[in-house]
Amino acid sequence: MRSETLASQGVSAEMAGSSQRVKVHIRCRKCGESFILRGVRDAKGHIETGFKRCLCDNEDDFDIEPLN
Repeated sequence: MRSETLASQGVSAEMAGSSQRVKVHIRCRKCGESFILRGVRDAKGHIETGFKRCLCDNEDDFDIEPLN
């Protein structure tokens, strides 16, 4: 919906592409819990989801992959 709103205001799809949301699959390597979140890709290609910690208190041992 966001890209439709921006496109209707005269912003091209290429400019709107930098703030599009991306689905991300995060799996904890310690307990195996998995999460599917939405994030925003920054200019460097990194995805920020706001995810901080797993239910098992793991803060840095994850498999993270973007979903299509």
